[in-house]
Amino acid sequence: MMNQHEQLSALINICHSNIRNSKSCLKYLIKERQLSKRSIIDNKIGFFPQNIDVLTKYVSEDLLNKLNILNYSKDSDFSNYFYLIFPIFSEYGEAVGVSGRTLIGDPERTVLGIPKYKNSSYKKGNILYGLDMAKASCLKNSNVYVVEGYFDQIAMCQNDLENSVAICGTSFSQNHFIKLARYTDKITFILDSDDAGQKSAERIYSKYINKGVKLRFLKVPDGNKDVDEYFRNNSNADFFRDFKQIIPDMW
Repeated sequence: MMNQHEQLSALINICHSNIRNSKSCLKYLIKERQLSKRSIIDNKIGFFPQNIDVLTKYVSEDLLNKLNILNYSKDSDFSNYFYLIFPIFSEYGEAVGVSGRTLIGDPERTVLGIPKYKNSSYKKGNILYGLDMAKASCLKNSNVYVVEGYFDQIAMCQNDLENSVAICGTSFSQNHFIKLARYTDKITFILDSDDAGQKSAERIYSKYINKGVKLRFLKVPDGNKDVDEYFRNNSNADFFRDFKQIIPDMW
């Protein structure tokens, strides 16, 4: 019998294989979000099967229920609301969960009360998206970039900033800080330009500024919400020119 990590890996592989059958998914990722085919493959991005029986051949219903992927009526919001799947791995490359991003547009999603992102159950305060693949680059560069979302992290990597991780819908935690301090003595935060991003930067600055690791905060250039949006029209060379260091409480 496969253990939990192995069953989650099977689920991730099924979803990743399934994305080839969804033209709408591939169009969204490649045309709208400008992901390369290599990024889709390297990150094992997938599309949740519309037929639950495909999953339960390889992953136990008990585990799917436990992780809030399947409910006890053998139904899943992940299939009902057309979710892209981002696999979640520990820093050691073990599968620990999945996060889904709906393809339903904002107006309809708001009316139906569908969340843009839906996560399986895992300890978000222990996980940094992309750390499993970023560790070597963090060590090499003596720096790690911390961004907010999956697409932000992937955009950084596509622009040769592979020492990048994302917090993905949760607060930057003490466990996050401790994990990163194993690989670098400098953490560079690039949080969203909205009020929530500014307040998060201020909290991080006040809590961790004197903890033995050098902290830097870069401001997303005006006219851009986040790193992902910035890189749709700019390059790696532009990044080092346009992102200016700031002190969060003077943003």
